[in-house]
Amino acid sequence: MAIRKLHFILGFLVLAATAQAQISTNGGTDWKDSSLIPPSRMAQHKEFLNNQYTFPAKPRSQWELGIKVGSPTINGDISANFPSFGYGLHVRKSIGYLVSIRAEYTHGSATGLSWKDNYNYMSNPAWRNNGYKGNQRVYTGANPQTVALVPATDRVYYNYKTNLNDLSAQMLFNLSNIRFHKAEPKFGFYAILGTGVTFYEAKVDALNASGQKYNFNSIPGGTYATRKDTKDAIKALLDGTYETAGDSNSQNDAKLFGKTARLSGTVGFGAAFKLSKKVNIAIEDRLTFLKDDLLDAQRWSATPAGDPSITTHYDTYNFLSLGININLF
Repeated sequence: MAIRKLHFILGFLVLAATAQAQISTNGGTDWKDSSLIPPSRMAQHKEFLNNQYTFPAKPRSQWELGIKVGSPTINGDISANFPSFGYGLHVRKSIGYLVSIRAEYTHGSATGLSWKDNYNYMSNPAWRNNGYKGNQRVYTGANPQTVALVPATDRVYYNYKTNLNDLSAQMLFNLSNIRFHKAEPKFGFYAILGTGVTFYEAKVDALNASGQKYNFNSIPGGTYATRKDTKDAIKALLDGTYETAGDSNSQNDAKLFGKTARLSGTVGFGAAFKLSKKVNIAIEDRLTFLKDDLLDAQRWSATPAGDPSITTHYDTYNFLSLGININLF
């Protein structure tokens, strides 16, 4: 929840700071500069300069190459760690004053750690197959059948490290003013809408350096007020290797480069600040959503005890980034 609030506040600040702006990749031109006009529209440009035509010629559409660094954050069943590290590359081409298209690849490693202890994990092979004993129902007899709950002897604290990869095609929409040919604007504000494919690999730190299960029972259960102390104690216990494959849908999972792959959609906002005619820096926050609840390697609820149900919400992830973009031509 705190991460979501941070994203909302950051987005609001970006919106406030970039009002009355225009995107630098397809605006910001000097209307007198003939080098920006393609040959097919040069006649109109000359007539406009000579006061023989009412409207100036449309400048040449530009290609942009960009690189960015940022923090991917998974919104799932386990509290996310912030910040984490990721990067992205894109190629973008304007197709008008208001719209441009972009092809982008992003990669990052998102991590998370729960401060709440858990006992209802026996449906998750990452914990069950490593010797942890959680709540379990035992069925005996027949007609009538009796059910008994065998209580957990091991508590666990859910954690994950997920390598995220995203390939997407996007449309960017200028949300700033549309006063065409405005000279030298410095800011731009834009919306992002796209689709693509996300391929990922989620792992869990379930074993210590000796290959044995952790003694999470040595960590007392905390409260929301003491969650930082609880997390610090868990981090001191973990070795950070993330050696165990996370829960998966097994044979039902599509694969890309050996990783679980899902079709995804993406939305977001960004703001660009122009440094020169060719260079701008941009801050973006992009949300990607897909039909998968295993980005954080966890999909089982805390109830019913010994027979957990699958959680009802799919995971999403944010990529908050800062980048530098170069207009090639």
